[in-house]
Amino acid sequence: MKLSHKYIDKINKLLNDWHEAGRTPFNKSYPHLDYDRETQKRANFRSKYVLLDEGTSGVFVLEIETGNIYRIKSGYGVPNKRKLVGTIDTVTGEDLNKYRWY
Repeated sequence: MKLSHKYIDKINKLLNDWHEAGRTPFNKSYPHLDYDRETQKRANFRSKYVLLDEGTSGVFVLEIETGNIYRIKSGYGVPNKRKLVGTIDTVTGEDLNKYRWY
């Protein structure tokens, strides 16, 4: 399935919102570290999934066909379908920040 620009824009906005949602707590806990460098958010596009990563860790998997966002299993890029966070249309950056350690 080819991703539309609108879908990619939603992903980028979600990543940005997730990043900003974690800024204040991080800076409060680690005032001497650079938040933007330590916790950079990025998307890795695969054929069925978009992997939503923080720093060097895989955190969430977006299923392209359904728009569902899941936590990952222990294997990188494998969605844990028991841990549905929500959909690309309903999940906010605050939700991702909250469910980061869910």
